[in-house]
Amino acid sequence: MKKTNLMILIVGFIFLNHQLKAQESEKPKTLMDSESINTEAIGFFVAPSFGFTQMDGSATSLLNLRGGVTYKDVSIGAYFSTSLNEIYPESETLPNIYMDYWTAGGFVEYSLLSKNIFHLTFPLYLGYGEVQMDNEDGDPGLGEANFFQVEPSALLEVNLHPNIRFNLGAGYRFVGEMNYRNFNQTDMTGFTAYLGFKFGLFK
Repeated sequence: MKKTNLMILIVGFIFLNHQLKAQESEKPKTLMDSESINTEAIGFFVAPSFGFTQMDGSATSLLNLRGGVTYKDVSIGAYFSTSLNEIYPESETLPNIYMDYWTAGGFVEYSLLSKNIFHLTFPLYLGYGEVQMDNEDGDPGLGEANFFQVEPSALLEVNLHPNIRFNLGAGYRFVGEMNYRNFNQTDMTGFTAYLGFKFGLFK
């Protein structure tokens, strides 16, 4: 009986030792395993563009700069947008002053059939912005207003070169609750037409 128990213990020890060695030889699994994420599919880009819109009835031109990384057809990154011209709100009653506008934040973007010469891409901007009255002499002391902004967009994109793309399209700007001077968020909400380029390493 003692021999049988001894044999069972020896066999159990050998089996357990074999299992432990097998586990030690396996690499721990992580989120960043090369098997789970194909690093060859990661690219990056910078994308300057011009926008044309209206704010409180005044024609406004915008410079939009963004940059990010791509994984397959999905991109994520940061952006900055600012007015290029002097904005004269229709509701403003004081003479010789104009409005400045800027917004900054992040974006996510999905590209549909990006390997085709002509394809669609859909950036979604999420940011924080500011408007402020100004004049030729500097700050007139009228304060500023801050707001959150969301802008879904749709662009037609053309592959001009393996590293250069041209795009044009439009977005719709949703401005969070704000009040400044004689206007509010409803006067700031609206469509923006875009045209621009995208330079990068596309995978």
